[in-house]
Amino acid sequence: MIAILAAAAVAISGGALSSFAPVRGAFRAALALLFGLGIWSVAYAVALFAFGADPRVRLAKDALLVVAGTVVLVRRPGRAPLAGDPGAPRSSSEVPRWPAYAVAAAAVLATAFFVEHTLRHPDGGWDAWAIWNLRARFLAPEILFWAHQDYPLLVPGAVAQAFLLARSESPWVPAAVSYAFAAAAVALLGAAAREMRGAGWGALAALALLSTPCFVGFASNQQADVALGALLLAACALTAIALESGQARALLPAGFAASLGAWTKNEGALYLTCLAAALLATRWGPPRQRVRGLLRFGLGALPVLALVAWFKLRVAHESDLFGHASASRILDASRWGELLAAIPRRIVYFQDWGLWLVGEIAVLAILLPRLPRRPAARAMGMAIALALAVTMAVYVLQPHPLLWFFRASIDRVLIQLWPSALLATVLALAPQPGGRGSPSSGAGLDAAGASPSPQTRANDR
Repeated sequence: MIAILAAAAVAISGGALSSFAPVRGAFRAALALLFGLGIWSVAYAVALFAFGADPRVRLAKDALLVVAGTVVLVRRPGRAPLAGDPGAPRSSSEVPRWPAYAVAAAAVLATAFFVEHTLRHPDGGWDAWAIWNLRARFLAPEILFWAHQDYPLLVPGAVAQAFLLARSESPWVPAAVSYAFAAAAVALLGAAAREMRGAGWGALAALALLSTPCFVGFASNQQADVALGALLLAACALTAIALESGQARALLPAGFAASLGAWTKNEGALYLTCLAAALLATRWGPPRQRVRGLLRFGLGALPVLALVAWFKLRVAHESDLFGHASASRILDASRWGELLAAIPRRIVYFQDWGLWLVGEIAVLAILLPRLPRRPAARAMGMAIALALAVTMAVYVLQPHPLLWFFRASIDRVLIQLWPSALLATVLALAPQPGGRGSPSSGAGLDAAGASPSPQTRANDR
């Protein structure tokens, strides 16, 4: 009964929050899964910090999520998709079926690889048993922090609750949580690309992620990087929907998704900041409209960011990364030279020959200069580029041996950004189907329903 209540809390709370996004079908279902797991973990942390580890507190927390989610769903009845709306169904009679079959085959194969890897390494990779699952095991009976104090708790919080529900610390519990995040990332990427660029591009995007050599490996290693990548993808996809359709309400759940990323790993706070900066800097409307959009984004992020701030100030006082960082290192030319020399080699040898990453860079370098600039793709690309630039500065500032730290962590940074980079690539390369986004389609309207000025449209081109 308790397990059913927990499952209902995840499903209903996630469905309630995803109802604020102007999307339908698989897109909304993937968002609901990500939001539900995130809300479930955040509520657990709040209840644990405020009231302790009493089982009755967890039961009351899940019941409250069910009630609150049900109220939201009842008060927000579904509406029929409108023509040109991101949720409107599109005819797929002219789309070949083989891409969908290829995605299904790749998903089955990836699942088989995931299960096989989990059977051979049930405790996951190094980070899983040394950080994430270790913290979950401490969270389950009582709150103790000594393994990377400053790491947020979204993944350990979800795993710890599953441990308590199962009354066991079976290695299949964190494996199932990791698989859920990985599956949601693939479904969300495919659904978002399909929604904004058509079925063929959706299948291609999902297939690109499934066939990425390290994606299944990271998922089966039960590391939080896949979860962070999925949440960043959700934030980017909803931001793209807002910019291309003019439905600014999508920025509210976009901010919430980005804040869940900040509660997943420390890098998530950086990605949230970079996405907010790109949202403000990209010319997708008049300055006043962009400011209003940024306020919506911030409002959606505020509740979870408040928890992150409290956690950092009251619990996670020290960081092994920034506790001994020195600003003088940023001016050390030898450290920059060491880093710049390591980057090309790591691109080529990323996860035993990252030809896929080299191909991505080559395609963008050749094709992007010849294509029209699209605000959504430009905002996502700007956010990713800014995140990578700041990450390079962090490598130089941090106190550990630079090459060791870079080689140990850059793979994780790239897998966090890769799903969003794939979506940005699709949005940049493919035109909007049916002319969506043109003035005649109604896209590009602000919250008040006013069409952007001719000068704004010219700037966006």
